[in-house]
Amino acid sequence: MKRVILSAAALAIGGFVFAQTPQTITPIVQQSSPTASATVGGNYSDIDQKGTGSDAMVQQQGTANASFIEQTGTDVANRNSVDVLQWGNVQPSISGHLNYSDIKQDGAGNMFMATQQGDENEILGLQNGLDNVALVQQGANTPQQAQNNLAIVDQDGKGNDAEIQQRYDDNEASILQRNDQIAGVGNRSYQDQVSNPNQSAGQVAIGEQWGDDNEAIQIQDSGSPALGGGNHAEIQQGDGSTEATGAFAQQVQSGATNEAYATQYLSSDTSYQEQLGTDNKAVVEQNTGGISSGGNNLVEQFQDGDRNEARSDQNGNGNSVNQEQYGQDNFSSVKQRYGQDAGNMATSIQDGSLNNSVINQQSHGNMSMVDQTGDGQTSLINQNNPTTGAAAAAGGYNNATVIQRNANVALTPQTRRIAASKRHTF
Repeated sequence: MKRVILSAAALAIGGFVFAQTPQTITPIVQQSSPTASATVGGNYSDIDQKGTGSDAMVQQQGTANASFIEQTGTDVANRNSVDVLQWGNVQPSISGHLNYSDIKQDGAGNMFMATQQGDENEILGLQNGLDNVALVQQGANTPQQAQNNLAIVDQDGKGNDAEIQQRYDDNEASILQRNDQIAGVGNRSYQDQVSNPNQSAGQVAIGEQWGDDNEAIQIQDSGSPALGGGNHAEIQQGDGSTEATGAFAQQVQSGATNEAYATQYLSSDTSYQEQLGTDNKAVVEQNTGGISSGGNNLVEQFQDGDRNEARSDQNGNGNSVNQEQYGQDNFSSVKQRYGQDAGNMATSIQDGSLNNSVINQQSHGNMSMVDQTGDGQTSLINQNNPTTGAAAAAGGYNNATVIQRNANVALTPQTRRIAASKRHTF
């Protein structure tokens, strides 16, 4: 049974809802006073360190092991560190199974690394302070299989880095970074999930960041569509009380029936989405508070395959959307509201057959360009259009271009840009 993930922060927000029905992940409840009976049939370790410059290392092999580590009182010059390894092959005997790691660090410059191999393992890491680093790996490329694992990292402060890597299938990862008290210094989040054909149900990755200048990257690789898919990725940057600026979001997925959703709350935000395969869906919402003065946001969406869907929704001025789709029966949609101070731009490129492009722009000074190659294409552009959310202001000075080419005619095709995956790595 798939767990449902929702961070404690998201539960508190309440007012934020994705246009799609979001996935959720049930958070692990941190045990403040763990006891030896917390797990049955395995080994038990509990480490409590106070002061600066402490190190803790735990290695547990087998099934149903539990590790609890808490470190408090540190500074950047005297950092605390944690290294946890829980391992064992799932086959031929049951091992590396039902292990649990619980890590809590309070202070500056802390670092923890947690590794689990096998199935149905859980990691919870909490860090409070600045310049902390969290590294989680569940599964390995060989020889361990790994599925139904859960990893949750929660960081409160600025300049924090969190990375979760999960291998094989049906795993879940959640990263929450709160930086709402400190502007100008952001956090970084990286989630990398790779599936293999073995029982390849979809992976779930959720990233949530508060404050300015944050970066979130999600990579979900299911190989070719025949090998799997069904992945779900969500990034939320900012919330109703701490509107984010200067945010960067990137989501890359391969396989079939994947979903990627990114929501960014104010201005100067960037979102890249790339999907390779069929029946995928990509959605971006920017300046979601509907502030007419916000803007200068950028969306790039790239899809290669059939029956894919790309949607972008922007409020404010000076925004840009670039969409590219290659294949058949694809659909793209752009909504750009306001635009009174500086017009918005939308570009849709579709190469294949039976594709459909829709662009709606409000107010004046907007530009739209649609370039479609192939048979049975449809393009619809509305400018100075009173789309839902606000009435159109002064109209005029808009520009619209539609180019539709039959693939059998010797015309110069549109230039295919590099896929919109300006892939960042830690």
